[in-house]
Amino acid sequence: MYDAPQKLANWMSQHRHKDKKYNQTYLYHSRSDRHSVELCRFVVADLIAASRILREKAAARSIAYGVNVPYTAPSGKVKNLDFAIGKPKKPITAGDFLEGEMIACVRELESLEISCEAKSTMTEHSKSQPRMYDELSSSHEIIHQGAPSAIATGIAVINIAATFVSPLRQTSDSPYVTKHKQPKAAAGMIEHLRGLKIRNELGDVGFEAFCTIVLDCDNVTCANLWTGPPAPQPGDPDHYATYVERVVRFYEERFS
Repeated sequence: MYDAPQKLANWMSQHRHKDKKYNQTYLYHSRSDRHSVELCRFVVADLIAASRILREKAAARSIAYGVNVPYTAPSGKVKNLDFAIGKPKKPITAGDFLEGEMIACVRELESLEISCEAKSTMTEHSKSQPRMYDELSSSHEIIHQGAPSAIATGIAVINIAATFVSPLRQTSDSPYVTKHKQPKAAAGMIEHLRGLKIRNELGDVGFEAFCTIVLDCDNVTCANLWTGPPAPQPGDPDHYATYVERVVRFYEERFS
């Protein structure tokens, strides 16, 4: 029903990132945000399709979305939001609609209604656990300090491939292959992120919605969506369908 995770896997399988230094080609590069940008657009499309209120506001041009949107916290710190939905800062024009999209894409928002922090771990799962947890946890705190009613969300993309060719580990034209103890490595990260706080009421601390998407990506051949355990299963709090349903429910309660 909601297909952003499958669209991400399909896109990554077709995407090619050329590393000129060692003449290698990758599906994913940690120093590029292309995969995050595409995921965010796929998620926005799912949210628009799932919510009549969002569709009506988008059609009326009273809301828009942005990718890598600057957001200034009460402390004065500026944070780039992976994607956000809210009232546009400038009047929307026909040129703000990307091909096939029902909601305008803008660079700045005047007010914030939905935000998302998207993070990925493709290798070194154990080492990445503290960073992933801290960056995700701090994002909803920053959002709710400045916009208490905003729907703060998070998405984690976790790799379950047994091998991964990391662009940052290459030292020659021969690919450096990292081996993972799977599914243990991915399962450990998924379980670790389940400790993130989730809030159900205004005034509580946590994300309104959080999910984990699991991919099988060796970074050189293809990326496949992994739907079996240890990936979250339908009905789990961190399943993608639960994420969409919670965002839509809170949005229609707070902003309709």
